[in-house]
Amino acid sequence: MSRNLVRLLSMVGLCALAACGGDSTGPSLSCTGTAPTTLAPGAFTVMDPTVSTVCAAVPAAPGAGAEYLYVAVATAGQEVPGGIQTGYTLLGAPGATADVAALPSPLFSSFRPPATAEQFHMMLRAREKAVSRSPAAQAFAARVGHAPSLTITKPTVGTADSFWVCANDQCSSFVRVGAHAQHVGAKVAIFTDDSQPPGGGYLPTDLGPIGDLFDNFLYPIDTTNFGRESDIDSNSVVKVLLTPRINQLSGNCNTTKSVILGYFLSTDLVPSSDPHSNGGEIFYSLVPDPANPSCTISQNFAKDNLAPTFIHEFQHMISFNQHFLLRNGEAEDTWLNEGLSHYAEELGGRLIPDAQNPTKAGSPDTYTQFALSDYQNAYEYLDNPEAHFLIEPFESGGTLEERGANWLMTFWLANQFGTLTPDSARFIVRGTDFTRKLVQSDKVGAANVEAQTGESFANLVPEWQLANYLDDLPGFVPASGRLQYPNLNLRAVYASLNSQTTCGGQQTTFCKPYPLTPDSTSGSYSRTGTLRAGSGRHVRILQPAGGAAVELKLTAPTGAPLPSSVRPRVGLARIR
Repeated sequence: MSRNLVRLLSMVGLCALAACGGDSTGPSLSCTGTAPTTLAPGAFTVMDPTVSTVCAAVPAAPGAGAEYLYVAVATAGQEVPGGIQTGYTLLGAPGATADVAALPSPLFSSFRPPATAEQFHMMLRAREKAVSRSPAAQAFAARVGHAPSLTITKPTVGTADSFWVCANDQCSSFVRVGAHAQHVGAKVAIFTDDSQPPGGGYLPTDLGPIGDLFDNFLYPIDTTNFGRESDIDSNSVVKVLLTPRINQLSGNCNTTKSVILGYFLSTDLVPSSDPHSNGGEIFYSLVPDPANPSCTISQNFAKDNLAPTFIHEFQHMISFNQHFLLRNGEAEDTWLNEGLSHYAEELGGRLIPDAQNPTKAGSPDTYTQFALSDYQNAYEYLDNPEAHFLIEPFESGGTLEERGANWLMTFWLANQFGTLTPDSARFIVRGTDFTRKLVQSDKVGAANVEAQTGESFANLVPEWQLANYLDDLPGFVPASGRLQYPNLNLRAVYASLNSQTTCGGQQTTFCKPYPLTPDSTSGSYSRTGTLRAGSGRHVRILQPAGGAAVELKLTAPTGAPLPSSVRPRVGLARIR
């Protein structure tokens, strides 16, 4: 399905904030004597099955019946090789298996990032970590003056330069390319490779609109919501190189359906770390190549993706400066770094008026141009959360589904803990103060989130997972805003996208009005699966009028308690 066939719908919903409950002590593997958890409709709690009991029970239903949402999650926040995960068994009363939601069929679409793109982004984020841990790079960061240089050497239109560019998708070798500045604005200098594909590339008239958009919207959106970039080359602008060398990184993209749109390379900001560093603020993007039979990049595709790529990669550049160059911390963890960059894309869609966006080449509006891919990624994640990580393995650059989870969690956090009154004229949204705290920090990942929220990541994750199903659920009145996405109605967005989608064959994205379909049970239940860091299993407990109490028991497949290293938690909310 083409991204240009649908239009995004954004619905506003405002909720109050509230905290949630704590843990008890005394582990027990028996459900005998487990006290039912009494919740009023709309209320929720979070439990630790390694500290209190492995069982969660709800009382017998009143005359009108009752409904609850149970979610078992792993909340460990560390990025480690292979990822933090564990097998689990979830049991109800003995008997037949309950209504277990069918797993989605494998997806094949142009928006699923296959091996080339996944491996490339994995390399970029891993390299950032390695650079930030390097003694030579740390010594360079200590020498970099944090005050702006008094000597500015800004390029002008026509300025010739040459740049090192990755020659393969691992950046294990580089090639030197010559380029000329085609557009120089207040904050960006756009260079094009002197070698352009026949019938492809950009004309100078193509680049003025994207340069102006960067100066007027992309730059202030990113710097307002995240922080300032560095200026180690003292030229007062961010350079962009548009080169067919980026196209070549994608190989046979017509077959793989994998296109690398662009990148920021951290070694460019630490010249001592790599002889191929370009020694300045620069990111890279592809060019139109409509005549290429193996990787056909149309003019509309390239132009439509240029601005979202700029705002995404610029966040990565800002993050590296703020965490490493300014504060001598490590590069941000992949899940949060990518979550913030995808959040930047959505901000672009929200804050750039259609009438002032000359870069829409094929999208019906700016919000669709910037944010549709984020909703696609999130849909794929919500279609089967248990199968994917929120906190990716250390060596992972983020699959499509993981990117969706990263964006959803970042959006939820920003709107739960942001405190500002939105002012689009100043590029301020509710979460601006919170995302600035996340980026302007020497902490990373879950520890960064805990530092900026003052709350346990082990409580935040199940709250977010409950919200992933309960957000704007018809008939549900939450007692806490934690069970919603403030400023977003996910159900309305996906219902709109579903209504615009023709499904069949290999098309599965947006084929349900809402992607998350929990299992359901009235008591009998049995499931064995895997809890992956940040993710888990959702189960609806449905009690008819006068229905008996229901117990769910969460253990390892052996019947032993789940390992505390995965920080398992149970979130329980009463729907009615």
